[in-house]
Amino acid sequence: MRLMISSDGPHAHYHIRMAWGKVFTAMGHEAVMWDISKKAAFDAFDEFEPDIFIGQTYQLNRAVLKCIKARPHMKVVLRASDWGDMQEDIDLEKYPILVASQEEIDVVAKLKEETGKPDFVYNHYHERWMKKTHNKWESIGVRPVSMLHAADVFEYSQSSTYDHLVSDVSFVGGYWPYKAQTLDKYIIPLCHPVGKYNVKIFGNQGWPVCQYMGFSDNDQVKNIFRSATISPNVSEPHSQDFGYDIIERPFKILLSGGFCVSDYVQSMAEDVFSNDEIVYARSPEEFMETIDHYSKYPDERYPYIQRGFQSVVENHTYFHRVSQILKELDFEHESKKCLDLGADVLNTLFNLS
Repeated sequence: MRLMISSDGPHAHYHIRMAWGKVFTAMGHEAVMWDISKKAAFDAFDEFEPDIFIGQTYQLNRAVLKCIKARPHMKVVLRASDWGDMQEDIDLEKYPILVASQEEIDVVAKLKEETGKPDFVYNHYHERWMKKTHNKWESIGVRPVSMLHAADVFEYSQSSTYDHLVSDVSFVGGYWPYKAQTLDKYIIPLCHPVGKYNVKIFGNQGWPVCQYMGFSDNDQVKNIFRSATISPNVSEPHSQDFGYDIIERPFKILLSGGFCVSDYVQSMAEDVFSNDEIVYARSPEEFMETIDHYSKYPDERYPYIQRGFQSVVENHTYFHRVSQILKELDFEHESKKCLDLGADVLNTLFNLS
């Protein structure tokens, strides 16, 4: 089969879709990332002729719609903006959540009526929350599916500890005004006074602290997590306040063999990782106390590291997610094949057998 995934630039979701493509390729299929800013839709679809197209509801321009309509055999999966009961309670001026516009809804509704596509839409929230954040898509006959983030086994396997990366605390992530609302409460205080902890911060945006080490290549991130005593996870403001948006970082930390201390996000703690896999702190004060404790007693980390790693290996790799996509598209045999291959790859990369 041939899978084409649309992309609008090198951000977090780009790397997630790249990970899906790697799995699809490992299965013996073909996968290509279509950069919508560099190639016209007609050229991309005509040159590759995909059997499966993964795009976004908010990028369905006239050209993409024509390409979909011209290929009735093609399966269509779209990442959907939020459209559900929950948005009625959220101040969108304060929380810049991606919410579906009326134009976007109308375009998808017309496409569904005319072609039966998309086969389903997805977002990265747990299914319990999708019933609140995406339930209104069902009113136009579109099926919303939960597609959690996961870990890329090709990117985050065979991590090692390196002397130049050893630290008490290492954080990997960007710093800009919206994220700074939580980072200023949870990460910046660890940097003062200088020398209290050995802190290393990596990211593609500058941080206002001397512990900022600059940008790190993707192939080094796993070693940063492995080399640190503690790899914190800090979520965005809406995740903390409403409890449903789980970012990719904790999956990557755990597969890398790192120890994760995280702010409290309800869905992450109740639906994905238990409190014997990740240590949660419900306030900045508790977060600082937890960091202080495990920096003094690092041997207490190991049971969490082992259980967290096992949880990702068993449930949260991109082999699991691609298998789910294939199953949702009624490719049952390929779905099972994907899980079987994932188990073999994990055994090889991590010596699990």
